[in-house]
Amino acid sequence: MAPVDIYMKMMYANIMKRTTLVLEDALMDAVRELARKQKRRLSQVVNELLLEGVRRRRKARPGGFDLPSFSMGKPRVNLGNRDALESLMDS
Repeated sequence: MAPVDIYMKMMYANIMKRTTLVLEDALMDAVRELARKQKRRLSQVVNELLLEGVRRRRKARPGGFDLPSFSMGKPRVNLGNRDALESLMDS
């Protein structure tokens, strides 16, 4: 679904919230320029950009995975005992 479609659904579902954002001047200028070029309202452009950013972040999250594990049997030496470990490696 395109970001504009989601925006329109949100608008018609009457779930839009008003808020105040504090943006850096250069960022605000860039958003205003986009809105002007696209002949759209500033809030529409900001909503679309935020939606794209949220989607990108959700996709970028690692999904997690399970590493394979194998039974290696009972240890032949206490790995905390350096002398025993060294003796086993020398033999």
